[in-house]
Amino acid sequence: MFCARLARTCQGRVRWDDSQEAMQAWLEPAREGDLTHAFALCREFGVQFLLADSEVRPLVGRGALWVSSQARWANVAAVDAEQTIWRADAGSLLSVLQGVGIQAVRQADPQQTVAQWVASRRGGGWPAGQCHLSGVLQIQALLADGTAEVFGPFGASAQAPLRSLTTQRMIPKLFELAHSVPLESSASAEGWPLRYRLDALRPTAPLEPNLAWLFNGHGGALGWVQTVWFVSTELPTHNFVKVLPIDFAPIDRAVKQILDPTEIFGSIPDQSD
Repeated sequence: MFCARLARTCQGRVRWDDSQEAMQAWLEPAREGDLTHAFALCREFGVQFLLADSEVRPLVGRGALWVSSQARWANVAAVDAEQTIWRADAGSLLSVLQGVGIQAVRQADPQQTVAQWVASRRGGGWPAGQCHLSGVLQIQALLADGTAEVFGPFGASAQAPLRSLTTQRMIPKLFELAHSVPLESSASAEGWPLRYRLDALRPTAPLEPNLAWLFNGHGGALGWVQTVWFVSTELPTHNFVKVLPIDFAPIDRAVKQILDPTEIFGSIPDQSD
């Protein structure tokens, strides 16, 4: 029933597993409205809305819709006259960003989409407290309850308040986790030991917290990234940081519970996997 309604509603390509054993379907959207309709159906039927070609895994016993992030309608455009900030739809290819001089993605796969890169381990492989090296300034993401929110700077330079009550309720819980005792000893480490970048809320001084950095390397499991704003200014060179697995899984699970309590975006493997 879910697949039939999805096929009727969406203009893009829809296919599914006829065996009915895996309960999986795939969507290649043809318009932005396909994503809206598909997500609404997923919430109605309890089906997971998963980023294709990412690390997310479907949960056993629940249907899964794998959604391609590639989008024919995706666009990249400068926000200011000086071209220091660029707005990129999540379905944009990195080759376009590389062409306009976004330094953070210059060594990435040009055929990756912005959504795939943000979700990837390399998209989150910045030294502890230095997520600004991602070049990400703001991210608009769709959350588990259907709320669309723009996440960005949360300090004195914040230009707009959080619009939704959903997000306003999340932030204090995330700040509490970010400053919890288990993480105090990790603040000065070279690599961030968690999967989810709670150091977005406790960056190296004089940087200010930035809620967008929570999605750096999130694997696709915290929300559906819709739009990303990048800075094109020169960034310091650095090496990709590979962190040895440390048992911070309970904190990662707590972050997941705060942002996606229904697990509509699936799950990701532990650091050690």
